[in-house]
Amino acid sequence: MHHRIRLTLATAAAAALTGGLLAVAAGPASAAGAAKAYDFDGDGYRDLAIGVPAGTANGVKEAGYVVVIPGSKSGPRTADRRVVSQSTSGVPGSSEKGDEFGYHLASADLNSDGYADLVVLAAGEDAATNEQTGRITILWSGPKGFTGGTVLPGVQQSAGNGFDGIAIADVTGDGKPDIVTADSGDEAGGVSVARGPFTPGATPASLTRVSAGIPHFSKNVRIGVGDIDGDGKADVAAAYSGAGGGGTTFLRGTSTGLVQAASWSSETTGTSVAVGDFDKDGHADVALGEARFGAHDEEGWTPKQPLPVNKGGVVRVLYGSAQGPAATRTPVDLVQGVGGVPGADENSDEFGSALSAADIDGNGSADLAIGVPGEDIGTDYEAGAVTVLYGSAKGLTTTGAQSFNQGTAGVPGSNEYGDQFGGLNGSGLFLRDLNGDGRADLSVAAPGEDGYSGRDWTFTTRTSGRLTGTGTISYTAASLKLPAPTTGLAFGWVLGY
Repeated sequence: MHHRIRLTLATAAAAALTGGLLAVAAGPASAAGAAKAYDFDGDGYRDLAIGVPAGTANGVKEAGYVVVIPGSKSGPRTADRRVVSQSTSGVPGSSEKGDEFGYHLASADLNSDGYADLVVLAAGEDAATNEQTGRITILWSGPKGFTGGTVLPGVQQSAGNGFDGIAIADVTGDGKPDIVTADSGDEAGGVSVARGPFTPGATPASLTRVSAGIPHFSKNVRIGVGDIDGDGKADVAAAYSGAGGGGTTFLRGTSTGLVQAASWSSETTGTSVAVGDFDKDGHADVALGEARFGAHDEEGWTPKQPLPVNKGGVVRVLYGSAQGPAATRTPVDLVQGVGGVPGADENSDEFGSALSAADIDGNGSADLAIGVPGEDIGTDYEAGAVTVLYGSAKGLTTTGAQSFNQGTAGVPGSNEYGDQFGGLNGSGLFLRDLNGDGRADLSVAAPGEDGYSGRDWTFTTRTSGRLTGTGTISYTAASLKLPAPTTGLAFGWVLGY
């Protein structure tokens, strides 16, 4: 394999991203109470949100914006796409060079009004005294679309440090969604929580750092949320790495917030984390992509659970239980070409660089999509692929396993050098139901497509419950007629729905 083509969010030439409210066409709220995550118009269908942090907003390079594509019975309605940025009326702040608004996305109906709200990270936003500390904004949706925003206070990082991700889950079990962040930066890695409720016009609770058992010198943190111990409260699995080593920590949700329950310092960490109940036992399970051991300087140290020898990456699955992940079952390791996993174990495949878990076939068990952006397809280096493994009563199985790339029948496009189909670095690959049939659909990004202009695909068609390439749709910044320039954006790298 060739060495990794590094993801660079290229600067964009000036073009206006006009102001005005993001008018998502509103329908009647799907039901009394909370809407589904990403159902911004309340019509019962999740909408597709794509962050474009390298985009030009209001003529400002790398200010960033978010594209929203409404969902429907037939899938995403690309003709009705809408754009929101910090230059949009009602959105706090202003579009500035390097803000990277849209760097991470999360959604829930935070105020239970029947319309999902959107939480957006501007990774490069400056604070009053420090540069590039990042800012998280809640965009409130309603019958007239997004009508205002609230900045989330707290966790003032030092210059250049900020956030690696956002998740929304009820970690206290009080029925009100909480916001969880993965905090990043030199000697700054950690996990923080802002507790709900959240209400438009009211000052929200501040993000507060959790005692997570993450070493001081940690830098990169990836999080996944789900009810791992089966007590009705969401838990957090956080994989971390940095100069102080790497590992994974399990934070248990309690009535008073997140509490560290277990930490595996210098054991398994990963580039990506996905949480889902693969074996349908009522306990969410944890998958770590590109799993590896954290650095350990103790002479003669050996891991408690050795990873298999591999060239292109391992996905490690930690099955949940009342005691937490990997407490009652030995971790299961997935390697390409072993035990029925599609593909072959090759250098720099980056198997598991991105992960997503949800139920594709409707059997009640979560399935797992695995990004392999470094996969060679024929002579096309790093064209990329996605592997899909299906869940069962026994957990993930290779029975019926699938692999998709741009050469799969029905998938638009063609395999090219450096496309990186399958997402990258924990982003660009997600499973959620976009057409309301109760089964998860697959959205995939190729951030390296056409010189890092980027491209997205959505798979919604099935044969005997399994995904198929037939009927797959794709879209680019150019095809969606987004603000120029539409090149060099790594479009689709940030997906949310």
